[in-house]
Amino acid sequence: MKIVKAIENILGYIENGLLVIFLTVTVVMAFLQVILREFWSTGILWADVFLRHLVLWIGFLGAALAAKESRHFSINIITKRLSDTLRRIVQVLLDLSASVVCYFLYDAGMTFVLDEIKYNTQSLFSFLGIDIMAYHFEIIIPVGFALVGIHFLFRAIETAITGPKAVDLV
Repeated sequence: MKIVKAIENILGYIENGLLVIFLTVTVVMAFLQVILREFWSTGILWADVFLRHLVLWIGFLGAALAAKESRHFSINIITKRLSDTLRRIVQVLLDLSASVVCYFLYDAGMTFVLDEIKYNTQSLFSFLGIDIMAYHFEIIIPVGFALVGIHFLFRAIETAITGPKAVDLV
């Protein structure tokens, strides 16, 4: 159990750090775009596309952190009335089901990204002489679903061993 907790904490730390960096870059870049457009009638050509894709990353990293901290949307009107043992079983089954769904979404995301790699030849923008393709940003789709699924799997293991978190009981 300690290994699972350690891995989940490391993942959470990395996700949280990336989220802070990406949110900061998003705010600064958007502010810079507004200032450049308003005062100098110009802007960074690739910034809007970059910001759209960065929002995708922020969303998936936020979803992974929500899964880690048991903060995903849930309706627990029925589970509140169950005994502790039955609540634990139901919570484990729900977390395992969510993990399986995330696996299928990961698989679909990988198919999407591989198709983008195979058929997409147009660069979104060049940055410092490097062509940036859409799939460089879209890789977060399968990776994000994998992270969310891993967190649900870890949560199922934790619930099976120690019982639901206090957040699950609210």
